[in-house]
Amino acid sequence: MEGDLPLLGAVLVTSLVGSLHCAGMCGAFVAIATGVGSGARERARLQSLYHGGRLAGYASLGVACGALGKALDLGANSLGMTRAAAWLAAGTIVAVGLLAALKELGVRLPRSRTPRWAQRLFERGARAAQGMSPSRRAGVIGLLTVLLPCGWLYAFAILAAGTASPALGGLVMATFWVGTVPVLALVGLGAGAVRRRLGPKARLAAACLVMGLGAATLLRAAGADLSGVRAAMGAEADGTVTAPVTDVAATKDAGCPLCETSKEAR
Repeated sequence: MEGDLPLLGAVLVTSLVGSLHCAGMCGAFVAIATGVGSGARERARLQSLYHGGRLAGYASLGVACGALGKALDLGANSLGMTRAAAWLAAGTIVAVGLLAALKELGVRLPRSRTPRWAQRLFERGARAAQGMSPSRRAGVIGLLTVLLPCGWLYAFAILAAGTASPALGGLVMATFWVGTVPVLALVGLGAGAVRRRLGPKARLAAACLVMGLGAATLLRAAGADLSGVRAAMGAEADGTVTAPVTDVAATKDAGCPLCETSKEAR
């Protein structure tokens, strides 16, 4: 777990920097979930339920992606490839960050489309939530945000898959969630103005950080592969290679083949 803290710390920082993007995409859903005419206390309670639904959705997605990455690694291991999920995730994350940076710099890129099944599921869920009690509606809408067409969310889901661990994948997505809560909690308190002023800069910085996360994932995978090579070669912690240990007593008892040959010659 201690070895994963740098990864989780990087996820938290990246999520915090890029969370202004979430204010634009999820701000309307926060308003729907919390109710425009509610009192301050009621709004706070409903917002807690909304964010609780988001946490459940994100963590579940992280666990599923981590399990998918683990299955990919198991299949790749049978073909002689190691850390396949991490290598694939690293390359994809770097590409996502690069495309996001180019977009912020004004480069026109083809628009990606959300899968139709995800759109339909979200629309049906949102319609069903409208007829629920305020508490249930807030939680359900929060849960449904995992289906939004958000490249930001997808990048961290890919990172979760690269861990090849359901538990660590869930932690990655939960940490991502922590970084998005502050801005979304302040959506109704001037966050819109902050987003208009800092949004483009923050998004560009976040795109660069995402590329950094991809590079860190690449180094993590490379380090794991190199440690396996060192172990196979019998390397010590200081980098020296030790010779195989032999059984001295067994060597004595075995005798010397050259000596035996000399005796026969006599």
